[in-house]
Amino acid sequence: MRYLSIALVLLLALTVGCAKTIEGKKIDGAKTKDLLAPGTNESRVVQMFGQPQQKESLPSGETKYIYYYRETGLMGLFRTRPQDQQRLEVFLKDNTVERYRYIYNEVDPITTDIPPIKPEKK
Repeated sequence: MRYLSIALVLLLALTVGCAKTIEGKKIDGAKTKDLLAPGTNESRVVQMFGQPQQKESLPSGETKYIYYYRETGLMGLFRTRPQDQQRLEVFLKDNTVERYRYIYNEVDPITTDIPPIKPEKK
């Protein structure tokens, strides 16, 4: 009976040690380049990525949509380690995408802004 109890405790420890926690859904990084297509609006963003996990109204008048995906696993008992992380922030002004920020695995962010419009020279 004693050996059975020890075996059950070890089996439970191994099961807990292999558990994963997932928050959000994966973000298709290839779709982010389509965010800056002319006329991309709020409904198109929602169509591409679904409803955002968070929405923020910024003092600049922009609305920021935040999408994230996190996957963590347990190394040992009670210690987590990130395995996969993604974050997408889409900035909308007047119902049009102004810019976005896409971060994968907390590495250097990939940001793309619409370049400023240069006046025509006459």
